[in-house]
Formats: sequence, structure tokens, C-alpha cells
Amino acid sequence: MRRSLAKVDMHLHSRASNMPGGWLSALLGCPESYADPLRIYHLLKERGMSFVTITDHNTIEGVLEIAHMKDVFLGCEYTVMFPEEKAKVHVLVYGFEENDHHELMKLRENIYEFVRYLKAKNIPHALAHPLYGVQDTKLNKRLVEKFVLLFDNWEVINGTRSPAIPQWEIELAERFSGWDKIYALAEKHGVEPLRNRDFIAFVAGSDDHGGMDVGRTYTEAEANSKEDFLKALLEGRTQVRTEPLGEERLINMTGKVTYTFVKRNYSLSEEVKNLLDYVFMDSNDPIMALLMRHLVKGSFQRHRLPAELIRRLPFLTLDNLLKNPSSATLGNFVLALLSQIYYLSIIYLQRKEERRALDVIKGFGVPVTREVKLAYVTDTYEEINGVARTAALVRQIAQEENIPLDVITVGDNHRKDPKLVTLQEFYRFSLPYYRDFPIRVPAPVDVFRKLKDYTHLHVATPGPLGVLALVAAKVLGMRTSFAFHTDIPAYARIYTGDPQLEEFLWSLMVYMCNACDRIFVPSKYYRDLLVSKGVEEAKIRIFERGVDTELFSPYKRQENFWQKLGIKVHGKVILYVGRVSKEKNLDTFVEVAKTFPQHTFVVVGDGPYRQQLEENKPQNLHLVGYLVGEDLATAYASADIFLFPSETETYGQVVLEAMASGLPVVVSGRGGAGERVTDGLNGFVAFSFQDYIQKLEMLLKDHQLRERIGNRAYQHALSMNLRETYLKYIDNLLGVYVRS
Repeated sequence: MRRSLAKVDMHLHSRASNMPGGWLSALLGCPESYADPLRIYHLLKERGMSFVTITDHNTIEGVLEIAHMKDVFLGCEYTVMFPEEKAKVHVLVYGFEENDHHELMKLRENIYEFVRYLKAKNIPHALAHPLYGVQDTKLNKRLVEKFVLLFDNWEVINGTRSPAIPQWEIELAERFSGWDKIYALAEKHGVEPLRNRDFIAFVAGSDDHGGMDVGRTYTEAEANSKEDFLKALLEGRTQVRTEPLGEERLINMTGKVTYTFVKRNYSLSEEVKNLLDYVFMDSNDPIMALLMRHLVKGSFQRHRLPAELIRRLPFLTLDNLLKNPSSATLGNFVLALLSQIYYLSIIYLQRKEERRALDVIKGFGVPVTREVKLAYVTDTYEEINGVARTAALVRQIAQEENIPLDVITVGDNHRKDPKLVTLQEFYRFSLPYYRDFPIRVPAPVDVFRKLKDYTHLHVATPGPLGVLALVAAKVLGMRTSFAFHTDIPAYARIYTGDPQLEEFLWSLMVYMCNACDRIFVPSKYYRDLLVSKGVEEAKIRIFERGVDTELFSPYKRQENFWQKLGIKVHGKVILYVGRVSKEKNLDTFVEVAKTFPQHTFVVVGDGPYRQQLEENKPQNLHLVGYLVGEDLATAYASADIFLFPSETETYGQVVLEAMASGLPVVVSGRGGAGERVTDGLNGFVAFSFQDYIQKLEMLLKDHQLRERIGNRAYQHALSMNLRETYLKYIDNLLGVYVRS
């Protein structure tokens, strides 16, 4: 008769596993499971399991409650000792009799006697979670090789473990297929092999303790009866299957056990009890279902609800706190933040387990390299500024070159752009002196969940997203880099006049830089400044960006361009392009314009300083707002001189754009903008107001000088290929060239 494909969750727990699961639960007197065996049985059948077992720790009391069911077989998870190693392992045993359990309990102090008994009685069994150290046991190569000598079946998918580990365990087991390898290990360790076959077969189980995720990880075999299934297990005719693994399983398990403990030992309000009963699947209240759809903004899967609710708690409680400030709403918000820490600790523990497993399998030569993938994190993307433009260009090139890089930002824009990930903001505010640039704060959980999928992190901004991403990367063991795009300490001094605030921000910036593996700065000036502030020099790299010489070109000059914008040109056009803000030293631009009233001065850009500039500007100075694309390129080419007095520029991309447009440039000698300019050769560098006046006057009076300097500026810009400089930058971020 043809056998059907049977499914069994081979590892799960009930209330019979009644010992504490860790130091905290031991302190509180909380058992590791409250799950009812009969409820587990019905859930497993609802989820398509053909046969049922329960594998409580060192007891069969739970499974005995349902043993009268015809599709149930006995199971148990035994803690067994390697006497010579002082090491413990968990062994899953199936399909035995009650008297076998009593004998096995006596043999737990010696794994060799324990396994011999199982072999002699032909009892199916498997080594549980091979790369997880039980209790205080520290796994090592010697111990794992002894696993190979004893066990024909390994549990390679455990529902509560890290999703990275199953493939490592499978590859490790397959390396020891063949009697020659088994006997070689036996001779090496002086241990008699107790194997029945020369290959290791695999089983899978949910390892669920809360009753929420049973049946989501399981073992398959062709079988029409539980006896057929157990025989398939003995013969190694099994396959392993699972729904997606992740931290949600541990959150469900620990959350459900903790909630049940609290509910049984403490008084809860009826509202809280009804809510959490639904969240942890103790009820199916339709009113609560409607409430949950409202809270999570749509449909949801029940087994993902606890994790989704924790993710959204900061959003929900902060909104309530702002609308109804009180000690109660403040307390709820604090609890919501603590729930984030709980979630993040689960992620941390799984990644820590990964690292421990990695240490073990490296000794066996198992390839464990993850596909390189870079998260480029920026707090600004939709705004008009240099950091956002850089991020957009990095994303564009990564998409065109098939580079494994995603730009991750935060906001309310959820468009489906390739290579762009937008995390939801849960709070937004503006700085007192910089109100047009919103500070957006994402949920910490979202940042950690997203970064789990990457190997490298690049932080482009030291905002809330950037800081959270760096913390997450350190927890997750990622390679990290940071770009010093903006001189935030200098901005703070300019806006507040507070040198102590500037020094405080420098100390934070230095700490953040030194926490990264590599720091990218746009100029030698800022490299030297960072080193003087205490940043490790060996970590610093200079990133020189190129310019788009197809977009910015002297050939785009239009003689009537300014007239189209309503500007009546007198004399020559002296241009500024950039953000209209205090830190750009635009007061100097205004004073220079007053000195040359016979010429036309134009500011292209916008920002918080525009109103003050409008009030103080002379008649020959015009503000035209933002220009982009071809309009901006034409504006550059249609000017005669580019004047850029900013002293806080880390790079000065607009200087290169002006040079590519054939303009002679006059820039500040302070900051990074002047590094593109060789004074008197392809532009002029000014260190004082009189310097600006003198050098601008030279250019205005001498047409040939303007032409000569402009041509040299153009030639310099042509040597700075935009695409190649950015590809080199991305190469450095990844540490390996990954273009296909």
C-alpha cells in the first residue's frame, strides 16, 4: 500500500516541563511551560500534524495525558551527561514504553550507557540542537565529534534557534557521512561508535513552550501509522520542514509563559487580561480581534501578533502621552520602551548563539560566509541637501551595477523603490535653530529587525536612525563605517554661540567615529581636524566625490537665462549655490555684493536664513530659490564667477559643479571646499573679507584671467569622474568589490 506523507512536530513542551528555564524564572519561581497537553494536541491537529508527541524535560507526565489518543506516541527530552567531559546534552527519545522511561532516567549520568540502551531496544532518538550548549556546557570540536560517534539523527531545525544555524548543522553532519570517517573519529577519541548507519538523518521540531507555535516546524516521512513513522525515523527516511524562523518564536514563548505566570500570581484588570488573552491565544474574542486590527493598522497573523504589538507600542503610547499627559500615560510609554529592550535582547541572544555556533564549526572547515550585503543608513533622503544627494546617487549606482546595497532611511514615504527601504517614524521633532529639517525617530525594534539581513553597515548621518543603527550593528556583529558629512559641532556653535555645546558634540562625534571600523571624510582638512579631536587616524579614509560633467557643462550657457527668472543683469553675474542658512557664511556674500553694486549677485537655494537675507540684501542681490537638474546646470553655466564663502563645508560639491560649468571660483580657505582649488591656478582661495574683495576684483577686471582660470577649473572637474569615484567609495564601504 502506498504510504502518505506524515508530519510530526518532534520537539515541544507542556506544563509537565515545570522547572524554571533560567536564573530569572528560578528567582521568580516561574516554570518553563504552562501549556495544556490536550490543547497542544488539538492545535497540532488543526495545523496538519499526522501524529503527536510531547517531549517534556525528563518527564512523560505531559504526554501521558494524551497517550490514549491513537495517533500519539510517547516522547521525552532527556538531559544526559558525558561523564569524561562534564558536559550535558539533550536527547529526544520517541515511541518507548513507560518502563523504558524509568530505566533511561537512571542512565542519564552516562551518555554511552544511555545510548546503548536505546540501540539495544531499537528506540528512535535524536540529538537535540547539536550546536547549542546545554546549560553550562561549552561546545568544542572534540565534543561535537563524539556526537557524530553516537547519534544517527540530529535535530537540525529547532523553532526557537537562530535561522542561520540549520544549514551549518546540516553541512557539518554531511561532512561525516561514510564509515571510514566514523571509524577514524572512533580511533581518534578512543570511543566505540554506536551508530547504526553511515549517514546522519535529520529531524525538526518547534521546541515550543507556550503553545503558540506548535506545528510550525516539523518532520516529514512516508508513513500510514505512527509505527511506520517511528520506523522511518530509525531508518533515516525523514525530511525537515519549517515556517520562517526568527525572534518572533522566542518572543511568543517567553511572553506567553511570563504572562501566564503573572496572570496566575497577580491581579490584572479585566481590560488588560482580555487584551493579553487574545494576544497570547488564550481567547478568540471577536471584539479584541477588531481592536487588534485597529492597533496594528490592518490584518495580522495571530502567531506574529505579540512581536507586532511590541513593535508598535512606542507609536501608540507616545501618541496617547502627547494627547493626554499624565503619570499613567508616561508610565505606559516607559513600559513600551522597556518592551523594545526585551525584544532587542531576544535578537541579541540569537545572534550571540550564532557566534558561538560559528566558533565551533569553523574548526571543521564548514563554509559559513554570508553573502555580503550593505545597509547604507541615512536620516535624510527626501530633503534637498548634500547628504541626501549622495545617498540617492549611491542607491542609483548600486541599482545599475547590481551591487548588494540598500539605502535605509526613516519617514512616511513608503514607495516601492528598488534599493530604498523606508522605516516608519514614530516621533518627529525639529531643532530650535533648524526647524525646516525634521528629526525623525524610528522604533528601535524596526532598526534591529531590518539590519539582521545585512553584513555591513554604513552610517551617513549621526541622527536617531544612524545612532540606533550603529548600536544594532555592534549587537549584531556587523562591520561598520561612518561618514563625516556635516560639521554638526560647528553648526551648533554658529547657531547657539555656545562653545561648551560644541565641545560636547565633538566628544559624541569622536566616540561615534571610534566605535566604527572605518571613517570616511570628504577632505584632508576634516581628516586632520578629526585626528586632533581624538579620532583614530588609522581608521580614516578620504572620499573625494566626482561631478556629473554631462549635466554640468559650460556649453549650457544661455545669455538670457537670468532675464527669464526676472533678474535684470548688470555687469557680471556672481553666483552662490547652496543651502540658505546661517552656517554658510552668507553675510560675507551680502557684504561682497554691497562692495560691487555695479554687478549682479545671485543666490540659488533656500533655507531658514532666507527671510533675514531678504531683509538685509542690497538691490543687486537676487534670491531665486531652489533649482534642480537642467535649470541648475544652466544657472551655473550662465554665471560668470562662483563665490562660495562657507567655512563649515566638509567637501563643497557645489564648487566642483561650478568648476565643471567652466566658472572661475572663489572659495573659503577654511573647511573642505578649498581643497578642490589651487589658488591662482584653477580658482582662488580667500581667508578674509579683504581677500574676497581683492580676488573677486581681479576676476571682474580681467576677462582673460576669468577665461584662463575657468578653463583650468573645467579641466580639473573633467578629471573627477562622478561614477568612478562613487564606485570606489562603495568598494571601500563593502571591503570587497562586488560588481557583477
